[in-house]
Amino acid sequence: MITAKVMTDAVTVTPDTSLAEAARVMLARSVGSVQVVDDAGRLVGMLTESDLARQTALETDGRHVSWLRAFLSETPFTLDFTAAHSRKVRDVMTENPMSVEPEDQLPAVAEIMRRLNVKRLPVVDDGTLVGVVSITDLLDALTTQLAATH
Repeated sequence: MITAKVMTDAVTVTPDTSLAEAARVMLARSVGSVQVVDDAGRLVGMLTESDLARQTALETDGRHVSWLRAFLSETPFTLDFTAAHSRKVRDVMTENPMSVEPEDQLPAVAEIMRRLNVKRLPVVDDGTLVGVVSITDLLDALTTQLAATH
């Protein structure tokens, strides 16, 4: 089976998107990453929850809070923190992330994910972002294939 058959739509932002807006998009769409594209739709980076967590590393009133929700709060601490630190996706994203192509075979994609220890990969066609393939997509495909053979 090929990647194009299991990939999902990519959630995108631009390099100039604020980190707060990117975090809001991730929460609203319930995704663990956003792909960063230029004006032509070409993949230039990826921003993950881990990237934001490293950026924020927050604790409030001695108790741990959701780092993403804390990042979006407007307490004096977080306002000071965000004013003093990077505010644009371009400053935190992983540039030129590993990607796969729509015609790549799923076992090869799974091996890349395993080797890089990542949960998702952008899918590009001639440099243009066309989707994302995740571990969940691969497991869904495997489950479907196993059900069909039994």
